[in-house]
Amino acid sequence: MKSKNIEKFKQKCGPWAIVTGASSGIGTEFAKKLAAIGLNLVLVARRKDCLEVLKQNLEQAYNIQVKITAVDLTEPDFLSKIRDLTDNIEVGLLVSNAGMMYLGDYFENNLETEMKMVDLNIKAPSILPHHFGKKMVERSKGGIIYMASMIGFMGTPFATAYAASKAYEISKAEGLAYELKSRGIDVLALNPGLTETEMTANYDFSSMPMKLMKPEKVVRTALHCLGRRTLATPGKMNNMMVFFSKHLMNRQMNTNMFGGFMKKTF
Repeated sequence: MKSKNIEKFKQKCGPWAIVTGASSGIGTEFAKKLAAIGLNLVLVARRKDCLEVLKQNLEQAYNIQVKITAVDLTEPDFLSKIRDLTDNIEVGLLVSNAGMMYLGDYFENNLETEMKMVDLNIKAPSILPHHFGKKMVERSKGGIIYMASMIGFMGTPFATAYAASKAYEISKAEGLAYELKSRGIDVLALNPGLTETEMTANYDFSSMPMKLMKPEKVVRTALHCLGRRTLATPGKMNNMMVFFSKHLMNRQMNTNMFGGFMKKTF
């Protein structure tokens, strides 16, 4: 970002940002990019040791304040633990990044794991924006970034619940963006394709037409598009796929195509 844009961003989305799923991958990259801009951070993840290392590195490198909390967002009382750190500070940006991807034949998958994914991908990203968004409305400024996915635009075999959870985030972001625009709050659904993270490491995506992206590019796209768009898809190939899916193919064609890709991943 240029210095003028950085100051504008800090005024709109500062002085504190909260990032969930901050211990690795895209979440860690968000923390680094926001620290470089000069925002103080609240970092949320399950692994305290990873958060402690990240906190120390960011505070030393960027002279900011970092608060951390080791929280499992599938636990019923997770919000109270986050509020212990945030009730007395002004959170201007929420990056709802934490998520889970569980692929496979739906009827062979473990139902308990499927429901845990629903809690993490849908329930937690509903509770957090409701809590922090109300405070943003009171201040008439702020930003919310939802972590959705390219496959949230279509029914996707062998990723049925995961794709549905991301479709929920896309639809919610579009609706909230309209509701909150006049109140000074920017909402973005970030729809990355395959990205080099711990979440994708357990599957074989070599049959896919696009290569795995780096988290840095995904985050750069999000920060550039916040306030400019409601939906953002990082990467030229990913954008081409979304264009074809929306404008040249019907929903059944999309499902058939991605079903062929996805059944080779596990």
